[in-house]
Amino acid sequence: MKENPEESFINLIVNLSKNSDKELQDNISTLINSYTQQKKQIEKLKKENNFFIKKWDKRNILMHQRDAKKDKLLEQQSRLASMGEMIDAVAHQWKQPLNSISMLIELLKIDFEHKNVDNNYINSLEKAMRMQIDHMVNTLSEFRNFLHPSTKSEDFYIHSVLSKVLLLMKDELISQNIHIHTNFDHEVTIYGNKNEFKHLFLNLINNSIDAFNEQELKQRDIYIRCYGENDKTYIEVEDNAGGIPKNIINEIFKPNVTSKPEGKGTGIGLYMSRQIVKKNSGNINVHNSDIGAFFTIIFP
Repeated sequence: MKENPEESFINLIVNLSKNSDKELQDNISTLINSYTQQKKQIEKLKKENNFFIKKWDKRNILMHQRDAKKDKLLEQQSRLASMGEMIDAVAHQWKQPLNSISMLIELLKIDFEHKNVDNNYINSLEKAMRMQIDHMVNTLSEFRNFLHPSTKSEDFYIHSVLSKVLLLMKDELISQNIHIHTNFDHEVTIYGNKNEFKHLFLNLINNSIDAFNEQELKQRDIYIRCYGENDKTYIEVEDNAGGIPKNIINEIFKPNVTSKPEGKGTGIGLYMSRQIVKKNSGNINVHNSDIGAFFTIIFP
């Protein structure tokens, strides 16, 4: 068996020391023994270190799996909460067309009894009814798209995604007396999942709605801006609801952190918003402006 370089060098020193005096031979022997012991100790430490590294890697893998599972559960919980909010929005959206159709039917009944019905009247009535039904179908179609768990990423215009969220929330925003002010560079595009960005806007708008209701404010404004600058895309969402309490503003993107009273908030919406932004290589932060909460989202 071939000697390694270290063993060859040690043997060379031993052979050379044989021609020296006894004291030098003893010192060299002690030195070699010390070296051999240290080498064994180092090998032992290496084995222990490798064992702990493997154990640590395994623990990290388990922690990663637990974190992934936790994020998945939070994502599902957020989606269920969003579904509930969207069902309420659809109910608001359908209420007005259904009332209109009901009134048109009553009107038809009265006009028929008074013999005021002719072809022009029927055509006009049909047109009005179809317009209301089309509105309901479009709302339902947007609702189905919103719930569709698509994983497809694509280039899309930010303003088009926001307009679809506002379409779904239109009647709720009117009933809550909330005014949305938008200022968009319509040429700004993002590469990502459209539905995730719908969730993002929905979460931020609902966060403002909850703040308005909690403060019982009469004047309710949400300002949404989007623009490109220095090779970056900026989305800003600001309301006039007074801002986020200072004691939680630095924790607001953590799961289960909420400023709402117990039972009225899950603390998941803003956490999931941050996850959506991070997934698309962006950053989200918040500060209190002179009038309320000011969210800034930046994408490369």
